[in-house]
Amino acid sequence: MVNKLNIDISIEEVPILHFSRFTLDQRFSEHHTFELRINHDQVEGTNGITLAKSKDFIGKSLTAQFGLVESSGNIFTGIITKVEIAQTHGFQGDIVITGYSPDILIDRGPDLGSYLGKDLKTIIQQATNDTPQNDLDFQIKPAYTSAIDYIIQYRESDFDFIKRLSAEYHEWFYYDGSVLHFGKPDKEEQIALIYGRDLHSLQYGMQIAPLNYKKFAYHSQEDQLLCAQPAVASSSLSDLSHAISASNEVFSKRFNQPLNVRVNSQKEIDTFVNDEHKALVSGLVSISGHGDNPKVGLGKIVDISTSMRNGLDFQVQDFGKFIVTSVYHEIDGLGHYQNTFEGVAADSEKLPVGHVKKPEADMQLADVLDNDDPQGQGRVKVKFKWECQTNDPTEWLRVMSPNAGSGDTGANRGFHVIPEKGDQVVVAFEEGNIARPVILGSVFHGKSGDSKGFKNSNTKGMKSRRGSELTFDDLNHALNLGTNAENFVKVENGPGMITTQSKEKIVIQTGQSSITLNSNGTIDLVGNIINIQGKQAINANAVAAGADGKQNDMSGKQVNIGKKTTTAIKIEASTKDIQASSAITTNSDSSVTVISKDEHIIKGSQVQIN
Repeated sequence: MVNKLNIDISIEEVPILHFSRFTLDQRFSEHHTFELRINHDQVEGTNGITLAKSKDFIGKSLTAQFGLVESSGNIFTGIITKVEIAQTHGFQGDIVITGYSPDILIDRGPDLGSYLGKDLKTIIQQATNDTPQNDLDFQIKPAYTSAIDYIIQYRESDFDFIKRLSAEYHEWFYYDGSVLHFGKPDKEEQIALIYGRDLHSLQYGMQIAPLNYKKFAYHSQEDQLLCAQPAVASSSLSDLSHAISASNEVFSKRFNQPLNVRVNSQKEIDTFVNDEHKALVSGLVSISGHGDNPKVGLGKIVDISTSMRNGLDFQVQDFGKFIVTSVYHEIDGLGHYQNTFEGVAADSEKLPVGHVKKPEADMQLADVLDNDDPQGQGRVKVKFKWECQTNDPTEWLRVMSPNAGSGDTGANRGFHVIPEKGDQVVVAFEEGNIARPVILGSVFHGKSGDSKGFKNSNTKGMKSRRGSELTFDDLNHALNLGTNAENFVKVENGPGMITTQSKEKIVIQTGQSSITLNSNGTIDLVGNIINIQGKQAINANAVAAGADGKQNDMSGKQVNIGKKTTTAIKIEASTKDIQASSAITTNSDSSVTVISKDEHIIKGSQVQIN
């Protein structure tokens, strides 16, 4: 039976009294589309081929309300995006008006966004805060309410971004004709349908799908690989339980995949994996139907029963309850209405989201904001070089190094150089996943790089923020390590020379021994025992030393000058004084010769010769 209904269609509150056809296609997680056909002459008032009046419909709102006389029906508000003339066989034809649900307003084009430490509701509000509320009524009530460490909108329209969030966090996302929902509503309206009365055809079935899998996610702060498998699914619907059992039997081999979202604990990954599993299971049993009850609407529950002939009577039996996930409405010019719908089991807590566009992450530039990692793991916070509405700093990101790890002495084995605040860095994404950024390294720009001293790449080196520098000179085969031009160590291969220079002093020390070279010319040798040995000779010469500048002093409890020489000991000075408080002994295994060019004086209280 085809029912005639009441229908009101208006454009900017101006009623459309006559039309030849109206269709409305509504689906979960998708834009709704509509088409309204009106006789050309009713709009333009002329036989000419023109859009002189109907072109003003573009950008205006269209409202359609339809239902049976004795009950309420559906209401839909959309935005007209296209007007055209459709003519065939020489007739005037129709003005064809098409458009979308108002969520098209948040599908403006690929955009960027960076969100730190915010929950889903706040993220969505900030992403859509420039959309007038009177144009789009958005109800945001996600089941997942915890703050998310960090999330990125990457070359996605706001609509595609929110759709991806609904898929990753397993939230309902749909427009009911008046309100855009993110999150399952508190209550769904129920519509009774009877097969054989207002439900003309019915198709019910089940399918199998791979349900045996494991998801994993690496938690770098704890160096832990988190893994989770979904819990054993069950359903009050016997057919769904059978589909689950058959799926596990056919697809018995488990497959492994990385989790798309960031998690910080075993509890979080367990929750995500179980929610994903619930969404997959809900798609195993489905229903589709064709009827003429105008109350059928997206997100509503249809309570289906069958009316079958039993002798002279009709027997009504319950068939089941289903959530409507898509519906196509059609009304002709005479007011005849019909619909086609699809649905899944009404007890489905999570729903699958189809056709989700995964961002294709590529390398990005960013500026370092902070490198004082509170956990001391060498991470940095950066801000992407993006011009966008919300560009929060990132969370603490790991920095790639040529060599990094731990060793025999503990942490920080390898190349420990953390980018400085203000540095420009390159950011990549682990596994190509926009949820897992990592710092590849730093890059120079026009105001930070100066390669004039590195001509032909003969010079290579490292330089710290304060100017400490390690330089390799391949042209002269030399190495220089220093803090500035006055304090350095230089190793030159050509002359075979190592030069150490300091502005004030150079100290070489080990244990209780040290050598200090002072800038005033003083050299201090300190040690418990100082041994000086020369295989050929030991020459000590001073132009001036000591207080009077004319003598060399050696003092101590015991001073040994050469334990043994194979040739000679030679001491030269303008004056030689050898003094002792007790006795001086000169001994030779061979002979002793004392020669004087002038007078030779030997004095003593008693002089013995032989």
